[in-house]
Amino acid sequence: MRRYAGSWPRRRAPERLARMCIFSISALVTAGLAAGCSSPPAATFHPAAAASSDAASAAPSPAPTSAAGLIQLPFGANVHIIMPATKSAGSRHIPAVRTAQDFLLAFLYSEYRGGADRRWQSYTAGLARTGLRQSMTESSVTTESFTGTIRFTHLRAFADPSRKGAIDVAECFDSSRAHDTNLSTGKVIADHTSADQHYYRNTDMLVRRHGRWRITVVYPVVYYPRAKECKP
Repeated sequence: MRRYAGSWPRRRAPERLARMCIFSISALVTAGLAAGCSSPPAATFHPAAAASSDAASAAPSPAPTSAAGLIQLPFGANVHIIMPATKSAGSRHIPAVRTAQDFLLAFLYSEYRGGADRRWQSYTAGLARTGLRQSMTESSVTTESFTGTIRFTHLRAFADPSRKGAIDVAECFDSSRAHDTNLSTGKVIADHTSADQHYYRNTDMLVRRHGRWRITVVYPVVYYPRAKECKP
């Protein structure tokens, strides 16, 4: 997955994964809530049915939630998103973590749709939203999709060291079993990235605004082997 400087990396490591056809819509997304955890069993849920038209699904409309409390999005059956389950539901960081996870799912779904879906914007604010919105106009987004499995592990939340009251949510990202595809044809795009660049740590800073957590900063990713916890 590529990323604009200082932003959350999309799909594949430096290159990208995007969507297969939007026509078959009944994906499996394995998810949970997590803060300071990495190994509890994950819950499984099925995303909602697809919108009837591209225009409708492009609007930042609310999405239904799963039993795990995360948004359900209409990925195809050939896409699997796996997240760790909650270790401590009573943690004070859970609301921020849930926002970060919903953002990750919504952002991946937008990439799956070639940048056509904008629901991810409702979880962001400020420069993070501006920069990510600009990056979504790149041809590598608008002409591509992805298929396969994306796995998040080692999800944790902690106080941001530079801003009082802000929470950082970090997770390891594994796209080694996902493939970029051509948005129009569904054909797999050759992957020329090094193996280690499919594994990295992503960290987002969240700030509470008007009673809701929002991602305002997306720190540069750290690739394995520097991110040792993301070891394949």
